Amino acid sequence: MARSDEEPNNPLSPYYPSEIPDVPANGRTWFAILLAAMLLLGAAYGFIAMLL
Repeated sequence: MARSDEEPNNPLSPYYPSEIPDVPANGRTWFAILLAAMLLLGAAYGFIAMLL
């Protein structure tokens, strides 16, 4: 039987703890990326709204 056919220990979680993907960054990095994206999208929205 393949590993993908095994029943998970917790039916509410599709992953075992060892199968959760690792994101190579910390919270401050993701906060900075989110803040920069919001600022850029806000500026783009303001520019487009000014043209219309």
